[in-house]
Parts: sequence; structure tokens; C-alpha cells
Amino acid sequence: MKGIEIENFGSTLDGRKALRWTITNQMGSQLSLTDFGARITGIRVPDREGRLEDVVLGFDSAGEFTEKGRYFGATCGRYANRLAGASFRLNGITCSLSANKGVNSLHGGVSGFDDKSWKGEIAGEDSVRFTLESPDGEEGYPGKLRVSVVYRFTKNNEVELSYSAVSDRDTIVNLTNHAFYNLKGHGRGTVLEHRLMLNADFYTPVNQTMVPDGSILPTAGTEMDFTKPQPVGLHIGDGTRQLLLAEGYDHNFVLNKEERGSFSLAAEVYEPESGRCMTVYTDQPGIQFYSGNLIKPCTGKEGRKYGVREAFCLEAQYFPNSMEAVHFPSPVLHAGETYQQKTVYRFGICRDDEKEE
Repeated sequence: MKGIEIENFGSTLDGRKALRWTITNQMGSQLSLTDFGARITGIRVPDREGRLEDVVLGFDSAGEFTEKGRYFGATCGRYANRLAGASFRLNGITCSLSANKGVNSLHGGVSGFDDKSWKGEIAGEDSVRFTLESPDGEEGYPGKLRVSVVYRFTKNNEVELSYSAVSDRDTIVNLTNHAFYNLKGHGRGTVLEHRLMLNADFYTPVNQTMVPDGSILPTAGTEMDFTKPQPVGLHIGDGTRQLLLAEGYDHNFVLNKEERGSFSLAAEVYEPESGRCMTVYTDQPGIQFYSGNLIKPCTGKEGRKYGVREAFCLEAQYFPNSMEAVHFPSPVLHAGETYQQKTVYRFGICRDDEKEE
């Protein structure tokens, strides 16, 4: 039945109560969300036979996300992805951050937005809004930041994410969603046969600590070339330096844009067994493709088992470490200005002949 249902979703490890919102659209498909981390906990969409399946990895209660998959489905911030040396310079001042990935800061630090209890509310017949206030100095970031993300689930099985943020001091902001997808269904095996297209002629190579080295290289003729659909696993074992550093794919791709900030096609993924496809549109300059290389074996929702490369992530974003590479798009948010972002994940059915190379 179309509508929004709210239910208890257990407690975090430190005892904070969590709720879960489930939006059911006219087609009977569902999007499930929780206020813990303003995260996606499930997306149920049909295969080519009309069978509904949850295509997002996750867990049955809030506390399990911290124990087993901290970033699964979460809103990541204040700065998603990596900042080298857990610091950046802004207005001539060095801001020191919490280091939580070696010497670097990842996804906002030790207690990023994924670890916060957001305020959730119904924002319309098909939408839920989550809001959060991040105090000045939290995790080392300057400025009191008021942030919101609205999830809308349309009748066409589109998950629309609309972000906004305002700060009272100059700061940096880079928000993204970190859902782990398997279009066969969660816990149904690897994603190596999923066919991926990335609308990106360039990517940003990484160094030994998985931080972009500042260069922007063409994808053409390399293992990074997904400009035409190909299986995720086609080159993943080639043993090239970039794939060895990441143990697979975990790279930022520079999206092809007619003009900066335009809302346009970023990626398409097709899963031949189920016929499901997912198309991503965003106004962000980059997208992080992660092939699930470091998923720790664990038990997920419905008792299903998860393991290495059993999901992929497509995270719309500013480039990692943008403050050190001045030629990268700037993530600076000036005091009183508004950060805005829109990303859409559209789920549908594709015929095999539509996805041939």
C-alpha cells in the first residue's frame, strides 16, 4: 500500500534509539531509511519477472551498522572520502582533523555524519527529510553547519537525494551517500558480472594511502575505461598498479559535463541475471566507484551472508583531497552561502540487447 510507515529500528551501541521510515510507491517498490546516519537501509525493486528484491546491503538494527558496516547506506560528511594528513588549509589557516584512516581523515573523521542521530520527519507523501547541526570545531572542521538531506522515492522507482547545508563560517563540505548495491539482491554473490558504464573520460589516480596524487589521467585504453559497458570483473585481476593499491576499484572518476554543476548522466549498471539496471544522475563533478574489495565477511539482513566484492558503490562527490589540488573543483562553502547537491538513482529493467557492447 502506498505511503510511509515508521517503526523502531533498535538502538545504537551507545544506547541512542533509532527509527526506520519505509516509503512504498504506487508500484509496490520500497525505500527504507533510518535516522541513524541518515542512511538507506533497503531498496526493494522488481526484476524482469516482477519479483521484488532488496538490492542494498544492510542490517536488521541500528547497532549492527556500527559493528559490521559503518558506512553502509550512510550520509557521509562533513567531507566524504579522504583528506591527506587529516588537515587542510583554508583562508591561510591550517585546520587539523581527526585521523581515522592511517594518517588521513576519511568520511568526516572518527565520528562523522554516519555516526550521528539525525532528526527525521515526513516531508511529503513520498519523501523523508533528515536534518543535523554540526557544531563549530566538530572533528576539526570550522563553522557551525546546518545540513539536511531529503530522500524522495518516486512512482518510477527513482531515489532522489537533495542535500543542502549552511555554515556561519567558511568551511568545506562534501556530502555523499554510501549505499552498497547488488542488483541481483543483497547476499546473492559477487558483482563482478554486473555491467558498468561510467560517463567519465578521466580519473584521478591514487598514491599508496589511497589519496589522489593530484594528476588527472585519461581512462581510454586502461583498466579504468568504463565509457562503454563492461563487466566490473573484466580487468579487476590485471595486476596494474592502481588496482593493486586499491585491491580492485576504489577511484574517483571525473564526470563528463557540458558545464560545471549541470545535472547529467553519471553511470549505468546492468545485472544480466535479474534484468535490473540502475542509472545515476548528479550535479557533482566526480563519482567514486568502489568494487567492494574490503567488505568483511558478515551476516546481514535476513540472515544473508556478505563478503568481498558482493556489492559496489557509486558515490557522487567533489574529488577527494580537493583542498591540496587547486585545479580540482573547490569544496569551500563560504559563510552564509548554501551548499546544494542533487543525485538520483533510477531503478528499472533493461533487455540484454540494450546493454550489448
